[in-house]
Amino acid sequence: MYPAYIAVAKEQQEKRGLLSFQYALEAEKIHSAMFSKAKQYVDQGEDMELGDVQICTICGHTVEGPIPEICPICGVTQEHFVTFPEE
Repeated sequence: MYPAYIAVAKEQQEKRGLLSFQYALEAEKIHSAMFSKAKQYVDQGEDMELGDVQICTICGHTVEGPIPEICPICGVTQEHFVTFPEE
């Protein structure tokens, strides 16, 4: 759905909408990979160990482990990330 939304935002010259959809598309690629990994464990009847998860409050980039210094999707600094579970 995001490619279609991106195309419409470009056509309508909605710069903020375009940026939002581009961020969402990139974040969803990461989410898909994380869900695929979790499903592999479920399919094997195992629990997956999961450390702290860091989420960028600007674009939704999600990473397990330490907070990145710079978000690889939107470029904000690490103070824009929240940690789950919260410390």
